[in-house]
Amino acid sequence: MTSPAKKVVIIGGGISGLSAAFRLTQLCGNEPFELSLIEASSRFGGVIKTQFVDNCLIEHGPDNMLTAKPWGVNLMKELGMEKQIIETDQANRRAFIAAKDGLLPMPEGFRLIAPASIAALAASPCLSLAGKLRAVCETLLPRHEKLSAGSLPDDFDESLSSFVTRRLGKEALDKLAQPLFSGIYTADPETLSMRATMPQFLEYEAQYGSVIRGLKSSGKKNDEAEAVRYSMFIAPQRGMGSIVDALVEELKRHKGVSLRTETSVTHMNFSASEKQWIVKLADESTISADAVLLCLPAYGAAKILRETNAEISELLASINYASSAVVNFIVERERVLHPLDGFGFVVPAGLGKHVLAGSFSSVKFKNRAPEGLTVLRAFVGGALFPEMMMLSDAEIRDRAFEDLSFYLSISPPARGLPYKHASVTRWNNSMPQYKVGHRNTVRAIEKQIETLSGAFLCGAAYEGVGIPDCIRSADKAAKSLYRSLFATVS
Repeated sequence: MTSPAKKVVIIGGGISGLSAAFRLTQLCGNEPFELSLIEASSRFGGVIKTQFVDNCLIEHGPDNMLTAKPWGVNLMKELGMEKQIIETDQANRRAFIAAKDGLLPMPEGFRLIAPASIAALAASPCLSLAGKLRAVCETLLPRHEKLSAGSLPDDFDESLSSFVTRRLGKEALDKLAQPLFSGIYTADPETLSMRATMPQFLEYEAQYGSVIRGLKSSGKKNDEAEAVRYSMFIAPQRGMGSIVDALVEELKRHKGVSLRTETSVTHMNFSASEKQWIVKLADESTISADAVLLCLPAYGAAKILRETNAEISELLASINYASSAVVNFIVERERVLHPLDGFGFVVPAGLGKHVLAGSFSSVKFKNRAPEGLTVLRAFVGGALFPEMMMLSDAEIRDRAFEDLSFYLSISPPARGLPYKHASVTRWNNSMPQYKVGHRNTVRAIEKQIETLSGAFLCGAAYEGVGIPDCIRSADKAAKSLYRSLFATVS
């Protein structure tokens, strides 16, 4: 006698939801299994969105993945996309820091918050002499009193601002660490958790008594801390959107998989009599499921779970989010007087500029623009500049181009627009803010979700904001869900 098919609902069709659905189809094999992937918007992919304009590849969201976090690369290989993986262009693998009068090269060997090479820092114009002396004195400072035992206590956390100021000085925070972290997390350094974002730096202090000594000793074992080394970034040849396309096509091949867009979920409740979850949609219809995986921003999951478990709903709602926008420009290369001999730049908040960072997209990866054109990206908003998101698209576009023109010396034409194409893509409440104590919040959420049999969570809100982090989170949740329904899986 054939067992009835297990029914699974995945809510959220971004990279987390798509990856989780793919992993479940791989795990289930011949198991009787029905899966509904539900997405509220008109398309799958979430913040991943690739477009081609005038033979230029434009990324409206993330444009690369970090190879030190292998889950993204591994997924591409599973999807048969290995030959489509490209690395950043070997020429000009460096980044810049914006200063008052222009762009300065990032100090060689600088790892997000600290130098691995004191000599390179000494030669860099990014810090004043006083700032350099304060930074190199880091090796002489004692450990934090809670790290004096030489190990990192499980309950220890500290903000980025506190940590960098304490170890390397205020100037290193303002001119280097803050803009670099802002480019990744769009966060406020006063509240950003070191433990949840870069715990290895805390471990260096605990183990070696110095971040600089820790960086030297760790060598190639450094992974995300070496992200400024652009050789560690890859992308699909035809953009990040091709990963989404491949996942959707793979899921369509499975008879038991249903893909639904423009479908909103209002809440879910467990039916004790039916021993199933009842997922209610905005159109008042319902879907019954043996298991539900919520691949949503924390605030979205909080709303759906409010009637089910008030405590987990409050915990999820306590994770704040920042909004940002990506502004893309296609510009005639001859108008950009800067040599574009790098992959982009970050901007210290203290400079009072409109953009958080700029990226030379068609320099970073080859064949992203035809000869004579270049693609430039700017990033605005974030936790430090929420007022930028109150502006109109035209105002955001104009202010972003003003900053790009200043730093890249873009000459205006005699008449007409100074660019061939411009677009503004808003990502409202899209970036989770990992505040001090974030790990404790996540642990409390995990404890509560375990009380809801057949309910699971994954996504950027918990253990990493990057695309590979989301894929890893999805894999972990999919395996837990599979175990709950069928069998043990490694």
